[in-house]
Amino acid sequence: MALPIVFNNQTYDTNFLSQDNDGVQSNVFENDDNNPQPYILNGTVNAVGDPVTFTASGGGDQFTAYATNLDNPNQIVFSQNSNGTGFAILVSNTPVVEGETEAFSENNLGDFTPVCFTTGTKIRTARGDIAVEDLRAGDLAVTAAGALRPIVWIGHREITAKSGSLAFNQQPVRVRAGASGHGLPSRDLFLSPGHPVLIGAEADGEGGMLVPVMCLINGTTITREPVASVTYWHVELDSHDILLAEGLPAESYIDGGDRAFFAEGSDHALHNPDFVVPGWNGRCRPVAVDGPLVEAERGRLDAVFAGSLTAQCEWNADDVWTAA
Repeated sequence: MALPIVFNNQTYDTNFLSQDNDGVQSNVFENDDNNPQPYILNGTVNAVGDPVTFTASGGGDQFTAYATNLDNPNQIVFSQNSNGTGFAILVSNTPVVEGETEAFSENNLGDFTPVCFTTGTKIRTARGDIAVEDLRAGDLAVTAAGALRPIVWIGHREITAKSGSLAFNQQPVRVRAGASGHGLPSRDLFLSPGHPVLIGAEADGEGGMLVPVMCLINGTTITREPVASVTYWHVELDSHDILLAEGLPAESYIDGGDRAFFAEGSDHALHNPDFVVPGWNGRCRPVAVDGPLVEAERGRLDAVFAGSLTAQCEWNADDVWTAA
C-alpha cells in the first residue's frame, strides 16, 4: 500500500515472522529462524527508520525494530537498529519457511498492497447481489457456507498512477467470468493482487484454504490488468468469513493494520468496546501460497479453460452446408 503502513495491535503468528541473524545482504533476506511465539505490532511507518514496537503476545518480551527500505505487496523488513544494521526481521502476510530466502527487487518502501474488491463488484447479501459501493453497515452478507452475517464496516481507497498505468504490484487481478467453472464468477471479477479466494472447499462451503489470487494467475483466465486508476473496497463482517463476490468465494476484511489506509472511518469500536483486532492469524481458514493444493487448483483452472475451448469448437456435421 502507499505510505503510511499502520500496525495497530496486529498479531503475527510464529510462521509469519522470521529473523535473518546477519541482516539483509544484497536485498536478500535469509530466513534463519522463525520467531518462537506470536508478536503484536504497533506503530506507523511513513519512512525508512520509523520504529515499530514488537510485543510478545504472551508477555515478557518487547522490543523496537525499524523499517528498512525493503518491502513488497506481502512482506516488509525491519532492522534491529535505526541505521539498518544488526539482525533483520521479516513480517509477512503469508507464511514463511525457515531456511528459505526472500529476494527484494527494489529499494522503495511502500509496496504493500491492500487486499480488497474493486468498485462494481457484486457481493451476495440477503437482499440480493449488491455492488460493493452500495453496501451499508447492517446489511446481511451471505457467506460461502450459507450463513447470514452482518456487515460492520466498509472502507475504500482510490489509487491513481502519476502517469501511465499503476505500478505492477498495484494493478488489479481479473478473474474472468466462468474461470473457476460452474459459471463462476458470474461476471469478470477484479480483486487486489493479495486478496485471498477460497479453494478446495466442500460442497457446503466448509473447509478449503485461502490463496491470494495473484498466486493463481495463469495468463489466460486470471490476469493482471494495467489500469491508470482503481478503487479498492473492503467489507468487514462481525468476524472473519468468506463472502461471495460475483458468486466466487473470497474473504471478508481482516484488520491487518491497514484500516487507516481507507477513506471511510469506522465506529465499530463504539458499538463493540471489547473488540480485539484479530491480526492475520485470525483468518477463518488456513492460508497457502504454494504446495499441493495450490498446484492442484492451478491445474483445475487450466482444465476448465481447456474445456471451455473444446466446447467452443464443437460442431454438428448435420448443420454444415456446402455450396453446390
